[in-house]
Amino acid sequence: MPIVRVDVPESLNHEQQMEIRREMHGCITRTWFREHIWIAVRPYASEPNERTVIMTVEVRGGRGHEKERAEALFEEAHEVFERIIGTGREELIVLCRKFSQEDCISGGDELPPLSEATPDVSGLRRRPSTIS
Repeated sequence: MPIVRVDVPESLNHEQQMEIRREMHGCITRTWFREHIWIAVRPYASEPNERTVIMTVEVRGGRGHEKERAEALFEEAHEVFERIIGTGREELIVLCRKFSQEDCISGGDELPPLSEATPDVSGLRRRPSTIS
């Protein structure tokens, strides 16, 4: 059950915020979990032409390959923010936090097992190499 909060510059219009919300859903399903995804996109007070995006993702720990999943999410999300806002790599912050199974209830019930909807690590995107 990923909970995603995306803070974007206040200059974005409603349509851009909704596009980001839809796109982040896909990014999460490919990297962390394919169901029970909750996404909030909200504007923050920003300077004119500011393009910084702060994305906080809360997920259950224990699925494995968290570093690779976080890196793949950064790569996928960056493409979205670069296209919609013009965000550069240095203007994107992705913070992944973990909680345990007993720390969350969804729909009045326990969350489904991680094994049921966690994407396989072999399908994750890799961070581009910085070696030339």
